[in-house]
Amino acid sequence: MRKYYTHIILIILALVLYFMSHFHRVAIPGAIFDILQNSFNLSASAVTSLSAVFMYSYAISLLLFGVLVDRYGAIRVIMAGAFLFSVGSLIFPNTQNLYFLYLSRAIMGIGSAAFYISLVQEAKKCFPDKYFGISVSLMLITGYMGGVCANVPFIFVLNFISWQKVLNILAIITSIVTLIFIIERLFLNKIAVNEHAEFSLTPFKEVLSNKVNHKLFIFAGLNYGLYYVIQTVIGAKFLKDYVQLSDTAASTILSLMVLVAGASGFILASVSSKMGDRRIIFMKSICIMSSFIFILISLFLLLHLKIKLIAVLLLMIAIGGGMSPLLVPMIHKINKYEIRGTALSVMNCCFFLSVGVLGSLTGYILELFEPIKTSGHIIYSPQSYFWVFLTFFIISLIEMYNVFKLKDV
Repeated sequence: MRKYYTHIILIILALVLYFMSHFHRVAIPGAIFDILQNSFNLSASAVTSLSAVFMYSYAISLLLFGVLVDRYGAIRVIMAGAFLFSVGSLIFPNTQNLYFLYLSRAIMGIGSAAFYISLVQEAKKCFPDKYFGISVSLMLITGYMGGVCANVPFIFVLNFISWQKVLNILAIITSIVTLIFIIERLFLNKIAVNEHAEFSLTPFKEVLSNKVNHKLFIFAGLNYGLYYVIQTVIGAKFLKDYVQLSDTAASTILSLMVLVAGASGFILASVSSKMGDRRIIFMKSICIMSSFIFILISLFLLLHLKIKLIAVLLLMIAIGGGMSPLLVPMIHKINKYEIRGTALSVMNCCFFLSVGVLGSLTGYILELFEPIKTSGHIIYSPQSYFWVFLTFFIISLIEMYNVFKLKDV
């Protein structure tokens, strides 16, 4: 019984770390794009690279941590991830060196990749099967709340103290939680090493040889990438530059996007279940809606229509951010039992690689046209944003092509 409660305490501590990882993933650079750009005199591509570096390191690490969890246990992996994440979160607000900024983001990305997959593993141990789905949902909600706090609450606090002080406070809390986690872990018995769990390319080859997986991964990666690049990189900046919303209003929209994504996941799963587990129709519908929204925003930009409806359209894009409850069962249907975990890790890797690539591409496009410098801020032109959203539209067509090749199984 004592060991059980120790596991519960460790899960709660790991959830705090998971919350912090989501906060950093969403807040930088999305919520403080202008502040970071002015503080370090960065170009748009340099600012968006702060997100891209995190996403790339996170994506690649996901492919490794699944095996590490199987071999060394979730608790050990969380400890290693927490240490790395703490180091990165301490470096970021305390350096003026651009290379150390990128290094800290990479370290945080690697550390963050340890949390979710490990938490799922521990929940599987601690809770009966009938409560497993609920426990995973609560974990996801914890992460979503980190994303919510990375916008409106973060911007509100910045009215009183600097962003460096805020991130330093969070880094100290993260380090304390990590230390408590390490101490609490001592109350567990020795965790056995699974000698049979080894990294092998064979499951990856099998997953990637399945052509249905190709179409699903491309669709899922681009769908998530288009939503998340707005959420974490360009959304707040665009709403302030073009729609001329205040910092608070723009960050409110971004916080609401997180809530919309979370709610849509629950609704999509429920409705799909009641319709006999039909999933593809929802994927197609959301894809068509996203394409329509991107071309509509492009037209508004072309015609210089600065209407508040654009903020509502971005909220609708967030509906596609809740697709995981449809995608995971699809993975389970398409792939045999022995490689499902590998298939999921590859799909998640595609998610964050897509965000990284789209974030870098967005930064490059923003610099194609001369920005306006005013009151210490750089405002990017409607032409730049037009090409950003037109590019998003073209990418959504690739997404649409692949989802229309999929069938319910």
